Amino acid sequence: MRGRRGSAALLAAGILAGAVACGSGNAAVFRPGGSMSPAPVRAPLPGSGGQHLGSYRFPSDVSIDFTVPAPASAVQRAVIAGYQDYVLSLWAAVLTHGKNTTYLRHAGGNAAGFVRREAARYASGAVTVKGTISYTGTKISGVYFGTGADVLSCVDASAFHQVNAQTGATEGPALPARLTRYLENVAEGRNSDGTWSVTRLAVYPATSTKGAMCR
Repeated sequence: MRGRRGSAALLAAGILAGAVACGSGNAAVFRPGGSMSPAPVRAPLPGSGGQHLGSYRFPSDVSIDFTVPAPASAVQRAVIAGYQDYVLSLWAAVLTHGKNTTYLRHAGGNAAGFVRREAARYASGAVTVKGTISYTGTKISGVYFGTGADVLSCVDASAFHQVNAQTGATEGPALPARLTRYLENVAEGRNSDGTWSVTRLAVYPATSTKGAMCR
C-alpha cells in the first residue's frame, strides 16, 4: 500500500519505546460499526444484526469484544479504530478460510504474515471458530507526529474455540494454546489514504513476566 514505507520510518521512535503495562481507568466500548458507548461495559453478543467489517457480517456465534479507554483526540480515535479494523480483518480472514482479504488494507509486515498463518490453519473448511474473544485495557502508549503510534492490548481468547464446521464440536483453542491470554504490542502507521496499518512488535503470553498483567 502506498505510504507504508514513509510511515515505517516515523514509527522508529515508537518501536524504541517498548512495551508498557495495559492501561486501566474509565473505559468505553468500541463497537465494530465505530460507535462508542459511554459506559465501561462489554459489548453485547451480536444477534441477527451482528458485527461486521464492510460487507462481511460475522456469524451470530462469534463475538469480538473491544473495551478501550475513551480516546482524547481525533488522532487517538483513528489509531484505536485502525487497531480494531486490523483485529476484525484477522478474524474475517479466518472465518472465510482466507477468502476475505480485507486484512491487506489493515495489516503490514509480520501482522499480515500472522493473519495468513491463522487463515491457513482454517483453509480446509473442516474447522472454524466460535465463541468470544476480548481485547481489553487497550492503550496508546505513544503517538508520533500524528502518523505513527504504539498500541498495547490484553487479549483473552479463553472462550474462543476451534470447532468442527459440520458438527460444531469443540476441537481445541482457536489460537495456539500459549496464546489463550496474552499482551499484544503493535505499531501503527498512517497511510497516504488516511487509513492506519498495523505491524506487530511483540506478543507476551500471560504466563510470562511481561504479559502477567493480562492474566
